[in-house]
Amino acid sequence: MTTKFRVLGAGVWGLAFSDYLLNLGHTVEIFRRDTSLEDKSIQQLGLKNVSSNHIIALETLNDHKNNDEINIIAVNSKGFSDLLNNYESYFSRLTEVVSLTKGIDHQTGWLFSDLVFDRFANIQKYGLISGPSFAKDLCDGKRIIVSIASLDDGLCKAMSEATRSSFFQMTPTKYIRHIEIAGIIKNIAAIICGMVDEYFDKGIHTNKIIKKACEETWQLAEGPFDHSQPNGYQDIADNMNHDKDIIISSPGYIGDMILTCKQNQSRNYQFGKLIADQKISIEDAKNSIGTIEGYECCHTLMKHSKQSGDGLTMLLYEILKSKLTEREGLLKEFLQI
Repeated sequence: MTTKFRVLGAGVWGLAFSDYLLNLGHTVEIFRRDTSLEDKSIQQLGLKNVSSNHIIALETLNDHKNNDEINIIAVNSKGFSDLLNNYESYFSRLTEVVSLTKGIDHQTGWLFSDLVFDRFANIQKYGLISGPSFAKDLCDGKRIIVSIASLDDGLCKAMSEATRSSFFQMTPTKYIRHIEIAGIIKNIAAIICGMVDEYFDKGIHTNKIIKKACEETWQLAEGPFDHSQPNGYQDIADNMNHDKDIIISSPGYIGDMILTCKQNQSRNYQFGKLIADQKISIEDAKNSIGTIEGYECCHTLMKHSKQSGDGLTMLLYEILKSKLTEREGLLKEFLQI
């Protein structure tokens, strides 16, 4: 069955997902600030179905009516709140939204799903796609299993059925808060893994760090809500300890952490490797790589969260503000080696 999709603010991942949807025979409109597909990172994806005919200028989004399309947010995390602000008129007409973007709003410290539900009472259904994959893997047809997290069973079912193929699958979960937070903590953990792999034997401490990342994610997800939650949130919160093993083993939880913490393709991992060098400053490392989600999220969590504790977030925060010669010692103390 053919489904209509609108992919909003499509970066590399959004374009790869759009290409996949087109390959399945769906109708896809892609809204981007840059309507060109000439960027080197885009060329490297090897898109087979997306063309300039599918691209619409993002600045015209407010002028478009809704005709039962599934809207998918595909901006980078810094652009999430800007998308909501700049195109408030459009989002105020929607009843459901799916997001490829996960993270935390750096102004408020709110998860993106909370931001959407608080801002738009009209949006009753929100879904998050997350799992162990890189954009090019999807374009290359590699085997991928991701999580589709939503409080709405119907939205999960619709997305799962519309996107299923011989090499791509979505597994549903109601625990969207856990999947969102895992998407934040994985980047912090990946920075630390990059450092540890550079200082010590590669991979020797990775599983220990991933385990701590899972524990920290759970701790944050159990935390009190600072604002109202959508209907059904408290019901699943009451059951989450019973479902703990299932939640942690999902693709969007531990699966995404394993990929991000063990692959050099991860910019967070690359950043960690760079700052293990006692001659490189944090700023020089950032300028070398670009946006580092783990760096940004670490500072936001320390500023807004009451539960940062003594875990990986606190460790990275201490490392980022320490002297160059102190970084290795902080890691050794944390790992007890």
